[in-house]
Amino acid sequence: MKLTFFSYLSALLFAGAVLLWGYSCTKPTAFGADLLDDQLAEYAYTDTLTLQCSVLPEDSLVTSDRSSTATTFLCGQLDDPVFGKSQSEVFSLFRLQDLSPNFKNANLDSIVLYVRFAPGGFYGDTTSAAPMQNLQIHRVAAGSGLRWDRDYYSNETLPVDELLGEATFVPRPYETHPLPFDTTAKGAYVRIPLNNAFGQELLDLDSLTLTSDTMFWGKLRGLRFTSSAMGSPGTLMAFDLNNTTYSRIRLYFKYDTDTITNSRLFEFSFAGGNKFVHFSHDYSGKRVAPYIGQPADDLLFVQGMSGLRLKIEIPYAHLLDDIAVNKAELALTAASLPEDDPKLRLADQVVFTEIIGDTTTTLTSDVLYSLGSTLTGGFSFFGGFPEKTLDGANTVDRYRMTLTRRFQSMVDNASGDIKKQTLYVNVYPQSRSATRAVFYGPKSTTFPAKLTLKYTRVR
Repeated sequence: MKLTFFSYLSALLFAGAVLLWGYSCTKPTAFGADLLDDQLAEYAYTDTLTLQCSVLPEDSLVTSDRSSTATTFLCGQLDDPVFGKSQSEVFSLFRLQDLSPNFKNANLDSIVLYVRFAPGGFYGDTTSAAPMQNLQIHRVAAGSGLRWDRDYYSNETLPVDELLGEATFVPRPYETHPLPFDTTAKGAYVRIPLNNAFGQELLDLDSLTLTSDTMFWGKLRGLRFTSSAMGSPGTLMAFDLNNTTYSRIRLYFKYDTDTITNSRLFEFSFAGGNKFVHFSHDYSGKRVAPYIGQPADDLLFVQGMSGLRLKIEIPYAHLLDDIAVNKAELALTAASLPEDDPKLRLADQVVFTEIIGDTTTTLTSDVLYSLGSTLTGGFSFFGGFPEKTLDGANTVDRYRMTLTRRFQSMVDNASGDIKKQTLYVNVYPQSRSATRAVFYGPKSTTFPAKLTLKYTRVR
């Protein structure tokens, strides 16, 4: 036995078959009660396992949305007093609502772009005193173009040239407004008039280009959305470009022969076209800067976008011979820093990930188990969200994350390969969320990070 450092724990011995205590009453661990038939089992508990933590910059992420399923695209700038400056810009194609429109002898009245807000994705100052945003729409430069048939990463960008339109406004993501689409109040949006020359160019496209999305995209090249905040900490806005009703471009025109007063209308949709998001981060001079790439004992940092992830190594897990893991849980307590801004909320959800092979990052087995086969089951079995917890006389925000199955695989790792005893904490969904969190580390004297283990000794 290699459990010598647990010898101080008291244990209860039972004879006969024993049903293991699982991390769910209906979802047992991989070690079922049948494995303990005719064996002696010894139950024990510990929260003194060694954790080695470090804060790492996230690798580049695939941010493309070729399937038009994403509901959140981050756009804007944030000056976080703890995490520094973050910026996000969106590149997008748009497509013809109907192929082969008849624009012959058509003249432009106006062209307007509408973008639906995704309220839950906003991060930063959304109060009544929020700073003004200047949202600009540029066209991807000639000689370049957003491809419809490839994936783009968070560190990629495309050159742009002409400014097609801009709007200055205070974002109100939770308000409703009467939209021009009908007379009822709809969710918040932003309206941006575009350059008339660009609208006329669309009307003047040759009929062959208008018969194919791919030929149309080749001519139009794509758009870039950027926004700057006129104040601190700023706001990272969130757009739902795939909203098929309210995110679109409206082209108003008349034919030379028209005698009607009202303009004709043709619409373009962002849904169905490839999109991607480019992120950038600057941590210089901020609280987090000296922690990046270094072992961290007192404070731990995680951040969405292409920000920061937490690396956790459990170096001695493989020394726990002959145990069945009943429940393993990592508890991280959110730290309160004096320079923090209360308008910057805690991460709504964090998850465990691991690296398979050399480069493939995936959710751990416990996270996938909670999500279920369709990945829609939620995180109730896993955890990973902040919960108000009374600790002594203090009420704290605590994240509890299950790693029962993942920890059992560490115990079974006879090789002792540290890569197999390593996991990561990431904000979820990483590429669609700007939230972040600071946690107390494993050697904090306040609320130390702890891995609690309930296990059964199998003899």
